[in-house]
Amino acid sequence: MKSASFFDLDELERDPYLRAVEAVAAASRVGPLYLVGGYLRDLLLGRGRARRIDLDLVIWGKPELFGRDLATALQGSLIRLEPETVRVIVRSPIGVEDRSIGMIVQIDISRSKGETIEDDLTLRDFTVNAMAVRIDSSDPRPPTPDTLCLIDPTGGLNDLREKRLRVLAPSAFDRDPLRLIRAIRLAAELGFTIEETTRQWIIERASLLGTVAGERLRDELFRILDTVPTAPWIEHLDVLQLLKVLVPEVEALKSVPASTPHRLPLWEHSLQTLESVELLLTNLGQLFPEDALWLRERLSREIEAGVTEAAILKLLGFLHDIGKPETRSMLPNGRVRFLGHEQAGLPILTRLCERLRLGRRATSLVTDIERHHLRPIHLPSRATVTARAQYRFFRELGDVAPVVLLHSWADLLATIGGEAEEFSRHQVFLREAFRFYRTEFLTSQVKPIVRGDDLIEAFGVTPGPFLGFALDRLREAQATGLINSREEALAYVQEHLDSWQQSFEVLPS
Repeated sequence: MKSASFFDLDELERDPYLRAVEAVAAASRVGPLYLVGGYLRDLLLGRGRARRIDLDLVIWGKPELFGRDLATALQGSLIRLEPETVRVIVRSPIGVEDRSIGMIVQIDISRSKGETIEDDLTLRDFTVNAMAVRIDSSDPRPPTPDTLCLIDPTGGLNDLREKRLRVLAPSAFDRDPLRLIRAIRLAAELGFTIEETTRQWIIERASLLGTVAGERLRDELFRILDTVPTAPWIEHLDVLQLLKVLVPEVEALKSVPASTPHRLPLWEHSLQTLESVELLLTNLGQLFPEDALWLRERLSREIEAGVTEAAILKLLGFLHDIGKPETRSMLPNGRVRFLGHEQAGLPILTRLCERLRLGRRATSLVTDIERHHLRPIHLPSRATVTARAQYRFFRELGDVAPVVLLHSWADLLATIGGEAEEFSRHQVFLREAFRFYRTEFLTSQVKPIVRGDDLIEAFGVTPGPFLGFALDRLREAQATGLINSREEALAYVQEHLDSWQQSFEVLPS
């Protein structure tokens, strides 16, 4: 990492985003123009750029005028955030014509909050974000390494060296309570330690997190969930009294002791399940070699902006038993049960999704994992798991089934440990289940041997609900190997059509 005396002007000059901004600033005759915040911090740390580039600029002119010029030059769009702040969004790399490249450049332009840049910096959040460099060509100072130095009035560079996150003042949390959770997110992403006084100020003001808009909370929480490892930072959220503001029901988990077959008390089990999810995600290739590629691709896809299936899987890692405290009961023989805890957890998790302003798809994934998370653990407890049982499992769960299976691996590992024979059997079951899903179930759904028109023509079946019922029975027979050709399928229908009709007529409406 560089210090101020080693700050490399050439590195700034090579940066295409800053070059583009400087060119527009020169043409617009913008006065002092400073780069501040996280982008500068990451340059100093030598961190690689992500698919999203966030620049923070400070000027003394009118942000909207400069923002309009910048948006025009970079073929971006302008958004007004506050009276003195605008945002320019460019949906491809600066200087690259191909708009299909998945890069987003976000440039926030703010009017200085003080008479000098030092005044502005002292009103920011953390010392590592309270540094600046002047980047406009109208800087009257000669561009030498001695004079183009880092502006660092609060000691941010030293905190970078020490890998320490320090808030500038407790009032920073009062001005924007989102900074309470942002402290954990920054520490998680940077691998920093939160300074002790900052930790105390967070605890004292934790309740303020409840006043923050859900969308802003969602972004910070899911960036924490994207870090590796995640579990220590969820513990930080808990210790610093923030987690109970997000999910008040978490506190009740801590009062539930271990009970057979669980090795750990409930809260420790929840954290251990999250750690097991991370172990699973890191070792997919070793655990499920035939399925690792498509599982990785699926888990890394965004359900909505900033929310991946992997992050949802982590979220349910430590919240899947959130309904247990209210369903705990003890039998006369001392056995503890939690009947219906997965149903009891649904309204709690639904409220959390609403609080975080999660969309329909993300909310459905959360609630579907919760609703079904016990099913894969109960299924292989039978003597044999038939192809029909596997087919009906995948049919009933639908697209969420693979994620539920992965969750069950982590949950059972946290419950009984990897040395238990039951866990070894579950590992074998999961490998077979993924094989069946990939080679049999999906094929029966995508390439059925016969279709509805065939049944209408051959047997006079009327279009309607019964036709769908019969087609599902055929897909099940195809997936389980009972039929392998059109001729066998039609013969199978001839044999079972009457019994299907009788079964369909007694189904509840």
